[in-house]
Amino acid sequence: MKVKKYKASTMQEAMSQVRFELGDEAIILNSKAIKTSKLFGLITKKSVEVIAAVDEEPIKPKTKNQVIPFEEPQKKKIKAELNDSRPNTISQSEIHHSLNEMKRMMKQLTNGAKRDPLVPDYFLEIEEKLKYSDLSTSLAEEASEFLYMQWEKQKKLSKPEMLELLKGYFLQQLADIEFNQPISKKKFISLVGPTGVGKTTTLAKLAADAVLKQEKSVGFITTDTYRIAAIEQLKTYANILEAPIEVCYNAEDFQLAKEKLSYLDVIFIDTAGRNFLNEEFVKDLQAVINFEEEMDTFLVLSLTSKLSDMKKITDQFWNIGIQKFLFTKKDETSSSSSMYSLIYQYKKAASYITNGQSVPEDMLNASKEMVVEDLLEELK
Repeated sequence: MKVKKYKASTMQEAMSQVRFELGDEAIILNSKAIKTSKLFGLITKKSVEVIAAVDEEPIKPKTKNQVIPFEEPQKKKIKAELNDSRPNTISQSEIHHSLNEMKRMMKQLTNGAKRDPLVPDYFLEIEEKLKYSDLSTSLAEEASEFLYMQWEKQKKLSKPEMLELLKGYFLQQLADIEFNQPISKKKFISLVGPTGVGKTTTLAKLAADAVLKQEKSVGFITTDTYRIAAIEQLKTYANILEAPIEVCYNAEDFQLAKEKLSYLDVIFIDTAGRNFLNEEFVKDLQAVINFEEEMDTFLVLSLTSKLSDMKKITDQFWNIGIQKFLFTKKDETSSSSSMYSLIYQYKKAASYITNGQSVPEDMLNASKEMVVEDLLEELK
């Protein structure tokens, strides 16, 4: 097995070197970003380091009673090459096993090598932004390949035309997800989510919209007894809307509150903001509120949060029955691709998107077009 280390300015350049010297059968053992310095460290430049390997001879099938000796010197050579970048020993069996896992990656690189060298720079820019967005790797790659195929057919696509084609592509990916108004015929609307995402303010916006635009009678139930300020804040909104409010500490309180407010059109339920990466807090919430009854439950997530944390929180709440997402703090971030990524992965629509603190103004009815337009803004 031949093992070699490559350094290049970009991953694409490094992959070209790998393909040129080792061929399309090579596998990537390790890759990492590095910095090189010049002029006594005053100037630094980012680059990538890639360690690749390829079988110099194909593995021959073992005949009866034939024993294939283990090449110990070859193993030592691999250890020496990888010592400075990977602490664990890589066995020959692990390397061969990784061939299957790397097949898709090498196929993608091969496709890239076959691309027309006259592909415009703005296509490469869009492709790079897709790669580093919060879209899944597979979706970003499929979108890039779709865009390249469209360019190959027409050859004269401008950047705006490419973005318009991507808009249609991303809309099609959401075709089976229904974006409807969240205030349906259900009597109870509950908001759940982690601390700091703006659930109480968002609840007030929903209630104000129901009162002022839909002319409904509304009431509030809060189970957020962990923060006194949250209760007082919700009471202030309730007084403005002339809506009753009930504070609940346990499941019995919650049942009594529901009965007491049963004459109203819609009852909005505020829940405590906790660290819901901890599963126990979700169970505590379920002990107070019966989410299986006539209730729409919306998971409130801030667009300023990391996508990985948003996914973990969604997974924690999934079993209680999430109808839709509700995204907040759009005005505090320039990146919204995480919103598209969550909707696409979990096949759940967004109900509203908030973009400020004003009640009830800073709240937008979510639509597929809005979500896709926000995604395209990152690609321009």
